[in-house]
Amino acid sequence: MMNTSTAWILCFCLVAGTARAAEKSATQVFVESRFIRVGVDLTLGGAITHVSEPGGTNLINSFDLGRQIQQSYYSGPANYQREGKQKSPDWKSFPWNPIQTGDAYHNGSKVLEHHVRNGELYVKTVPMLWPMNNDPGECVMETWIRLAPDSPRFEYKARLTNSRSDKQHYGPHPQEVPAIYVNGPWHRLMTYAGEQPFSGGAVIEVRNDHGEPWPWVRFVATEGWAALVNDAGSGIGVCTMRVSEFHGGFAGQRGKGGEKSANTGYMAPIVSEILDHNIVYEYSCSMLLGTLEQIRAEARRMAPKGPPSWNFGNARQGWSCENGRDAGWPLAGRGLKVKATNPKRPVRLIGPITFWRAEAAGEVAVRVSSAAAGRMQVYWRGMPPLVVAKGSDWTAWQAKWWKKENSTDVEIPAGTMKWVTVKLAGLPGYKGGMTGLALDIPDGVTIHEVRLAAGAR
Repeated sequence: MMNTSTAWILCFCLVAGTARAAEKSATQVFVESRFIRVGVDLTLGGAITHVSEPGGTNLINSFDLGRQIQQSYYSGPANYQREGKQKSPDWKSFPWNPIQTGDAYHNGSKVLEHHVRNGELYVKTVPMLWPMNNDPGECVMETWIRLAPDSPRFEYKARLTNSRSDKQHYGPHPQEVPAIYVNGPWHRLMTYAGEQPFSGGAVIEVRNDHGEPWPWVRFVATEGWAALVNDAGSGIGVCTMRVSEFHGGFAGQRGKGGEKSANTGYMAPIVSEILDHNIVYEYSCSMLLGTLEQIRAEARRMAPKGPPSWNFGNARQGWSCENGRDAGWPLAGRGLKVKATNPKRPVRLIGPITFWRAEAAGEVAVRVSSAAAGRMQVYWRGMPPLVVAKGSDWTAWQAKWWKKENSTDVEIPAGTMKWVTVKLAGLPGYKGGMTGLALDIPDGVTIHEVRLAAGAR
């Protein structure tokens, strides 16, 4: 959940690579190695409520059921209300929002299944809708947790399977992948947000001392990681497979408070995704305990070796439409076939926030299918003007994303599965750090792949 109290995951132990039985309580289940201990609570949807070194202090906050480390998703309608169900007045404008732990009325989500097999902890959950009173979501969440055998790290994989009776198409919403809340001593939110990732540049502390009602700030973590650390510089980090937007900050009194304290640090990788009524949506990331140097080294290990690319055979990969929609889930190999809301205007396909340097990707190739020849406008998005942005600053930057001067156009040929290559190198404004693409395409065109590449030299 993207919330605080004031505003809007059987047991297994790896010791030197050898499995052995370990303890469990009536409600909590732990998976443990000689490096790290991770616990889930079965009365709270199997969300992660404990991460520590063996015998050490727990970092994870559980002040209410909107904290923990957990899956949390958003979709329409904008003001969700199910007939016969009570909605909290504190969250009266909230959309459809299933979360793994439970709801604002302290009803825990139901665990359907949990087990450990081959060293992997698995939990299957029917989540509650956060703003409602005992309103289970028409969906299932699955979580996989696997400890690394040689370090204080675990792989986190999540899956949402929707079976909503509301079959209306809703647009993209920011998704927390996942939400991570920690206790007061781990109050320093750290990341690298510069234009030269993995070149030894200084990390920054992200602070939300901006006075706006929304407590968190937004930033592009250009090395794909963020961490909440204590004054000694150690804590928990999350590393993503691909650079993304992050939200985070601290609420309450810095440096103080345990698991049930309102004081909390928060961070979440954010991806804007459409969640169809029948979608199966997955993501994964890596989390670890350690110093900033250790967390940053894990991010470097996970970082992709080349510029971004997207294949729409089975997933949208964070792309969405303006003035239109695609054919819906499942994509089933057909790509993003768009239908315009207003056929007199192009459909704009907007890519996710990511990162590459312009000199590393001099061209973009787009694989298209079109019944008739037409034209495609290709836009690129640069870096945010502020490294860390409060909500109003981010909104102002967003309004300037797709400027004509940061674009070029190209002809789309008639036919199926045609590659169109667009040279970007040398164009005015295409230099330095880049954070995304958008494509204006005619009604009825299908986009199958988008690939950034170095191009001819």
